[in-house]
Amino acid sequence: MGCGPYTLGRTPDLEVPEIPGRVLIVTDVQEGFTRKGNLASPECTAAIPRIRRIVEEEMAGGTPVIFTKDSHVENDAEFRMFPPHCIVGTEEHHLVEEFRDLEPKAVAVIEKHRYSAFFETELEQLLKELRPDEVHICGFCTDICVLHTTSDLRNRDYDVVVRSEGCETFDAPGHDHEEVNRWALSHIEDILGARVV
Repeated sequence: MGCGPYTLGRTPDLEVPEIPGRVLIVTDVQEGFTRKGNLASPECTAAIPRIRRIVEEEMAGGTPVIFTKDSHVENDAEFRMFPPHCIVGTEEHHLVEEFRDLEPKAVAVIEKHRYSAFFETELEQLLKELRPDEVHICGFCTDICVLHTTSDLRNRDYDVVVRSEGCETFDAPGHDHEEVNRWALSHIEDILGARVV
């Protein structure tokens, strides 16, 4: 889901480390997809501890971590498809409370306004500077922002590893989260050519 004033941003006063290896992208683990607002999801809320474990392990190993935030404005074009959510300046826009202590340790927090974290953001330039051998990704929603960001990573010839334990999507009529997760991860692996672990 993704829209808004794309205050792209490298975390102020934080130098990009020269660490070879992998980068971890964590998509949209925000209040607006867990506990607050129109798209609050108990399935996504339940995934928070699993995602935090991945982030803590990667940070402890020196992996640069990039958080993305779905970032919308009032009357955003995306609200023709989804109800209003994650509007900048609201509680929904914040990363979940469990991630607030991790946010300052990220190499970047990128505000995105489309499904892909590449669209009109600085992610492409940041990855060029980091020069990862592979990009790991997890977060919300498996079939939307994780999938579209993975697609754009693969279109740029990055080796991508999708951390399935840290991916989740919402449950809704016609959108069974377990079935949709299975489809999305299968598509990501079989069609996009990413590795799902």
